[in-house]
Order: sequence, then structure tokens, then C-alpha cells
Amino acid sequence: MQNPNTPARSFMPQIPAQAGGKLGKLQEQFNKKTQQIEKLKLELAAKRESINLAQKRVDDELKPLIAQIVEQQVILVQLLDEAYALPFFRKREKEKLADLIAGMAFDLIDKYGRQDLVPLHDKYAPRSFEESIAQVEEDARQVAEDIFSTVFGFDEEPDEPYDFENIQDQLDREAERREQEKQNRQKSRKTKAQQAKEDKAKAELSNIGKACRRVYTELAKQLHPDKEQNETERAWKEEAMKQVTQAYHNDDFFELLRLQMEFLHLHQDALGQLPDDQLKYYIKLLSDQVQTLEDELDDFLFGPDGAFYEHYCGTPKQMNQKFKQAKDGLGYELQRLRYELRLLQDPQEIRNMLKEV
Repeated sequence: MQNPNTPARSFMPQIPAQAGGKLGKLQEQFNKKTQQIEKLKLELAAKRESINLAQKRVDDELKPLIAQIVEQQVILVQLLDEAYALPFFRKREKEKLADLIAGMAFDLIDKYGRQDLVPLHDKYAPRSFEESIAQVEEDARQVAEDIFSTVFGFDEEPDEPYDFENIQDQLDREAERREQEKQNRQKSRKTKAQQAKEDKAKAELSNIGKACRRVYTELAKQLHPDKEQNETERAWKEEAMKQVTQAYHNDDFFELLRLQMEFLHLHQDALGQLPDDQLKYYIKLLSDQVQTLEDELDDFLFGPDGAFYEHYCGTPKQMNQKFKQAKDGLGYELQRLRYELRLLQDPQEIRNMLKEV
């Protein structure tokens, strides 16, 4: 058997044209889908590598600067706390100073976990940090209730009112319920011909699942390591089965076909012998996989990592430019804070600052 470490691109499933002949329409569609998947997989791999590299650079290059900025901000809050006790400031100035200290302390506790500033916050804020967090959660609960009642027209409270992911899940379930009710109403009005067409489509989807399982079963029979006596062969079969099982559980039909060619020496010609019905099933599976991969790519723009990718990722040149800009900005902020700390040693400068607050 072939070494599983052989590069994947050497085994991209493609149907070759026979000598002097042309590919059929389905065969061309199959080749186009596998080429599209290969391209999408490479693009996804490059973006994931870019995110991993950017995260490491954030940890190595940006977080140390951020930590220094936070320390300077803590020193500034403590400086303002000491200034508050001076008889130099008038009543209105002290009120502004108290609001400033409480606000800065709250941000440092909330964003950077500086729990050591909780006593300082509570000293100047009208309510404790704990009470403020409770109010934020109550506001979140109220927003969730408003969404349910205004958008979806019912007053059910979410099970976990402060868990936004759970709230979104409940919204999704309600949307699915309404969509199902709509489909049921439509289904009751369908003609027998329409229903028969849909039943046929469902049967085809079932066959698609069977086709996927057939590839997996064939690979599992040939690669199962339990009966292998040779230790070297057994070791790589175990690794091969990990790849096969992972591809199957990920619904990665393209990868199953690729592994079938790689591990079982399946020639490209064998794909050309597939009957049209089976080829249609394969194309449907590959089309679904194309959609899934395209959705994953969209997540780099609109998903949870979208903002991070936009700010820090890209080509090596783009990434270097983005990190230079970020470090320059943080470096400028650090210098500004240090200058401000020196300046605010003079109470008069604090008074001047409060005039602008």
C-alpha cells in the first residue's frame, strides 16, 4: 500500500478523457466540482494558517505592549485617587474626578480582569462593581425579552437569559418551528405529482448517504489494522484509518474519494466507469460540500473571526503592514500615557484636564 504521507494534490479525484474521446456532461461536472473543492480547501487552509500565525503574533508582539498600557492606566487611576484627597480641588472638580476614576477602574476590571481595582471603583461609583454587572445582565435579559416579543410576537422568556448563544439558539428554534409550519401548510396544498417529485428527491438523498458509506466501508475493510501482523504496516494503517474516519465523520466526501485513490490504488479510469446514477449521487455530495466550504470562507468575513481576520490577517506582506500599524498605534498610546503621567503630577494639570471632561 502507498505511504499515507504522499501529498494530497497528487490524488485529486478526476475523470480522464479516453483516448480520442470526450468526457460526458456528468463527468465534466464531477471534475469541475472536485477542482472547485480542491481550490476551496487550499484557500481555507491558507486562511486558517494565517489566523494561527496572526494569533501567535498578537500574543508575541501586541499583548506585551497592551499589558504595559494597562499598567500605565492603573498607575493613572491610582494617581487620580491620590489627587482626590487634596484640598486643592473644588466640589464640582471632585465630582468629575470621582466619575473619571470610577469609569476608568470599571473598564480595567471588565476588559482586563484587574480585580485589584474593585475597591477603588466601589469607593467612587454610585453602586458597586458587582451591582453594575448585575444591572448589565438585567439589561441583557430585557433586550432578549424585547426581541422575543417584538420580532417573534410572543412573550416566552429564554431559559438562560444572560447567555446570548442560548438566546440565539432559541430564536433559531422558533424560526425553524415557524418555517416547518409554513412547509406543512404548503405540503397540504401540493399535488400528487409534486409530492412524488419530492419523495423521489428524498430517496436520492438516501442513496447519496449510501454511496458515502460504501466508500468508507471499502476503505475500512482494506485498512483495518487489527489483523495486520507487520508492525510497520499496522502503524500506518492505524494512521490511515484515523484519516478515513475523520473524513467520514466530517461528511468530507471529496476526502474519502481522495483517500480511496491514495490507499487502495484506485486509478482515475475507475471513476470513468461509474454509472450515471452513481455519478449523479457523487456530484450531489460534492455540490453540498462546495456549499459548506464556501460558507466556511464567508465566516472569515462575517463570522466570529471576521474582525480579527480583517485587522491582522492576509498575505505575509499585508500581515506585516497590519502588525506594524498596530504596534505603532500601541507604542504611541504608551508614550502618550507616560507623558500624561508625568504631566499630571502637577494638580493644576489635573484641573486643566477636568475642564475638558
